[in-house]
Amino acid sequence: MVAFPDDPFSRINDHVPALGYKPGAALRHAVLMCLGAAFLMAAMGLWMMPGAAGDPAMQLIRLMISGVAVVAGLVCLASMDPARNDPEIQIDPARGQLRLIDRDAKGAPRVAAFHELDTLQDAVLENGFFSVRDARGRELVSMRVTDRRVHDTLCRIFDLKA
Repeated sequence: MVAFPDDPFSRINDHVPALGYKPGAALRHAVLMCLGAAFLMAAMGLWMMPGAAGDPAMQLIRLMISGVAVVAGLVCLASMDPARNDPEIQIDPARGQLRLIDRDAKGAPRVAAFHELDTLQDAVLENGFFSVRDARGRELVSMRVTDRRVHDTLCRIFDLKA
């Protein structure tokens, strides 16, 4: 999301956050969701398959395996933290800055990093993805752009081909 600054009391750090901005967050989310669902379905499937009714040892083993699968599935689903959203990006052409806005535990915005537009090494907009690299070649931003107005604004600010 591209937004214009409206919080003048933000804390400013001149570095990339320790967690970084990894473009693979969507893949991680999808893998955790699939694993969690698979573990939960496997736990239910163990009890749907017919087994030896008179074997108490096998029933105990199935109970333990299904319990472990339920716990593993719930851990996978619970680790998909919905509060961990991608950072907000603010581009201020008047000041010549690109700011990465993150939210703290209470949801309050804070400036996680800011970079001068003149010091950025590369800004690319291709195949619907916008990515920016800093002077050292580290990827600062990688995001999908679906809104046409945002696409046109990024092309205008960074002198990109449409």
